[in-house]
Amino acid sequence: MAHKHLGEHERFVIELMLSKNSSSSEIARFLGCSRQTISREIKRNADRNGIYNAIRAQNMDVVRREYPNQDSKLNKLTDENLKFIAEELKKRSSP
Repeated sequence: MAHKHLGEHERFVIELMLSKNSSSSEIARFLGCSRQTISREIKRNADRNGIYNAIRAQNMDVVRREYPNQDSKLNKLTDENLKFIAEELKKRSSP
């Protein structure tokens, strides 16, 4: 399977399926992407407690696109900070 960029809809599916205890393989089959894509998405965007939240993941994606190579700094931001920054970037203004 080719690399697939996950969007907001796919992230909500991941969150829902994880809440139903679906495996990465099951989620990948449902979304039509590789298991590695799902595993990487969950690992990269889970909070400090290992819980995956679609809104947080989407906000982190928006911020990462604008500020690449800042993963370690992004993980230290609160969900409120991420939401604020993502909303400002969507407006195309500087946070």
